Amino acid sequence: MLPAGTRFHDLRHFYASALIAANLNPKIIQTRLGHATITETMDTYGHLFVDADDQGRTAVDQAISPVFAELDRNRRADDRKSAGQGPGGGRVGL
Repeated sequence: MLPAGTRFHDLRHFYASALIAANLNPKIIQTRLGHATITETMDTYGHLFVDADDQGRTAVDQAISPVFAELDRNRRADDRKSAGQGPGGGRVGL
């Protein structure tokens, strides 16, 4: 049961918002909503799309974070070796 006062238009906006949140291609959303142009879709719902700059930064962060994690692990291992500790952190017999 829908809340009182819910209009078809409200459901349409909810549907569009759900498609955008699912990261569907804007051209697919345009087609599903029956918009004549992508401009109509973006003018109406553009504010809901993730900022392309943010997406780019996130993609780069995700791509390089494993590299930095590996470098950090290697640096810590080298630090332990230079301090005369083995891989167990200097603990013997554990």
